[in-house]
Amino acid sequence: MSEFSVFGKSLPRIDAWSKATGEVKYLDDIKIQGMLYGKILRSPHAHAKIVSIDTFGAKKLPGVRAVITAEDTPGIKFSFVPALADKLPLCKDKVRYVGDEVAAVAADSLEIAEKAIQLIKAEYEILPAVFDVEEAMKQDAPLIHEERENNIAFEGHKSFGDVEKGFRESDYIFEDRCVTSKVTHCCMETHGCIALFDKLGKLTIYSPHQAPHTVRQEMARILALPLSRVRVIRTPVGGGFGQRLVTDMKEPVAAILSRTTGRAVKIVNTREEEFCTARTRYPYIIYLKTGVRKDGKILARQAKVIVDNGAYNDKGPSTLNYAGECFAVLYNVPHIQYDGWGVYTNKQFGTAFRGFGNPQLHFATETQLDAIAKKLHIDPQQLRLKYANMPGDVAASGAKITSCGLVECINKAAESSRWKEKRKEPVDMGDGKCRGIGMAAMVHTGGGGRFYGYAATDTFVKISEEGKVTVISPAPEIGQGATMVIAQITAEVLGIRPDNITVINDDTEIMPYDLGAWGSRTSFVCGNAAKSAAENTREEVIKVAAQMLQRPAERLGCREGKVFLKDNPEVAVFFEEVAGYAISKIGHPLSGRGRYFDPLAPQVGLDRKYGHHLPTFAFACQVVEVEVDTLTGQVKVLKVTAAHDTGRTINPSMAEGQIEGSILQGLGYALSEECVEKDGILMNPNFADYKIWTALDTPSYEVILVESIDPDGPFGAKGIGEPGLVPLPAAVANAIFHATGVMFRQLPLNQERVFFGLREAKK
Repeated sequence: MSEFSVFGKSLPRIDAWSKATGEVKYLDDIKIQGMLYGKILRSPHAHAKIVSIDTFGAKKLPGVRAVITAEDTPGIKFSFVPALADKLPLCKDKVRYVGDEVAAVAADSLEIAEKAIQLIKAEYEILPAVFDVEEAMKQDAPLIHEERENNIAFEGHKSFGDVEKGFRESDYIFEDRCVTSKVTHCCMETHGCIALFDKLGKLTIYSPHQAPHTVRQEMARILALPLSRVRVIRTPVGGGFGQRLVTDMKEPVAAILSRTTGRAVKIVNTREEEFCTARTRYPYIIYLKTGVRKDGKILARQAKVIVDNGAYNDKGPSTLNYAGECFAVLYNVPHIQYDGWGVYTNKQFGTAFRGFGNPQLHFATETQLDAIAKKLHIDPQQLRLKYANMPGDVAASGAKITSCGLVECINKAAESSRWKEKRKEPVDMGDGKCRGIGMAAMVHTGGGGRFYGYAATDTFVKISEEGKVTVISPAPEIGQGATMVIAQITAEVLGIRPDNITVINDDTEIMPYDLGAWGSRTSFVCGNAAKSAAENTREEVIKVAAQMLQRPAERLGCREGKVFLKDNPEVAVFFEEVAGYAISKIGHPLSGRGRYFDPLAPQVGLDRKYGHHLPTFAFACQVVEVEVDTLTGQVKVLKVTAAHDTGRTINPSMAEGQIEGSILQGLGYALSEECVEKDGILMNPNFADYKIWTALDTPSYEVILVESIDPDGPFGAKGIGEPGLVPLPAAVANAIFHATGVMFRQLPLNQERVFFGLREAKK
């Protein structure tokens, strides 16, 4: 008999039917009686003083119920990190990027609201703007936030070992400058919200969020409300990828409009507004220096990272810090120095995006590693294997490796892709076409982080009289399958089918406090809490079944919908019979509570020890095969082989889907996606000009799930939502390097960049 009955099985998602049939109601489907429609007037200038705002015409338009400016707001600046707060919901004195919020209206219809916006007359005094991040760092650059001395928004510096000593002892020093692009999340659903102040002054926000509880805190902070006066209901999410972690200014604006009118107000981005104003992935400039011995041993690594922060602070400090943590772990480098600066520019600002700064650093480090391998005449696979992380390792930063399947990932990806055979020489296909194969490894968190000084959550389970199970969990369903993860873990513990379970996870008034869906933490943190709650409930179930069967509780087990005698499974009662007996015969309701608590998190929150921020690590290796047309610069991806360390896989088909989706997103990041800006204006704010990869572009995939069995994960599981994207751009660049002999250091590796890069290399 298998160790598990439902855990580790590719079972259909319990929320699949409602989504496939269109029963799910997304934000755009929701209407509240008397609801008004909001619209925001945005700045046409990248940097300008606001001289005046005339709202008279808009207020006189029939059907307009409210027009607001900064004077109607509490005037509280906001940022994800309160100490770095710099953003008003509506600009008061000046605007800092094209798209900055200036005024807003609420009207009876969207058409009236749009007309009203056009009637608002804003007068500006144009100021000098700065768009190049390295220019913005100079002392004579235009100052974007006048209360600051310069445009450095934040910085971080970490050092482990003695990097200068490492460079002195190295036989070779490699130095490169790598540039990654600004890209957008391209969620199917654009940003939006409905805000409603009720007659008692309580605010309810309906919005597709990844972190409802932290957004609730942020809304209370922006609006100067008691936390008890704010409720967030998470509507079904049409794609998140990190973009929906932090409060968008539409929410406080809609809330103020609602309070002004006494009615619900709905604001939803158009697709062009989404492109131009929703936050993006941070573009990085990375100066990477690495010292190695002749045998390939990496002795020292130094990274200097410049983050284009855009006009305001959001997740920039966190992404910079997190990328540095992973930089300090992979390959156990003894001497490490990491310096980073987030810099204001007069551009659309950034936020979290799948990988959280890690793909940018991996693009630099993993491409440089292939250049090192070529210089030292070492096969890239063997170089990675030589110094790969192993279970029990302690990195120079102090990070402890628990479960680790990196060696197996490298070997399985290489074996399945026929690496040795295909790597011998690049293949000349004739007509200027050549083929190459490249790999990249990665490290990422497999269980969120301890950054907040808090890594804990509760979960509650109740059983109805007919045996239906309800799990009240804070695990946000954002399309990644969190609802099924919680159901599958609970079902395994209770010995029932997942389709007998309902998961409630969408209302801050009901679900326990949690930090949300980010950092591949849901399966690890919320999954552990669900397992604990289910175990507590199972004890209750077995106590009642023991009374029914007149057998000692310790001799009973739960499986396949029954509670049975372990040494004689024929002696059994059905799960629903136990539930009914508990209610009708002995008056004993069946329920349970569970909790995940990470005792290191409060300590990390106080002393900020760099090496202990992540409770567990996920590893992977991806191999990419490409065909490059050297006459046109076109790159065709033939196959991606991805071997990922999943701990123990909860649902193989869901895991494969997550990794395949990450890969497709990563291919867009690697080869085509880029926000093209001129003087702060986005020149490609639509899907005609901004090139995402779709199902029609999908290459051949092979996903290999490597089970390292994590000692702290639920049944050994780790998170896998983000890692699929992290190594992909580097693997693509390394494959192009193998095919052409030219290493590209800037993303995206689009046709134009490859075409001119190949010609430049020939000079």
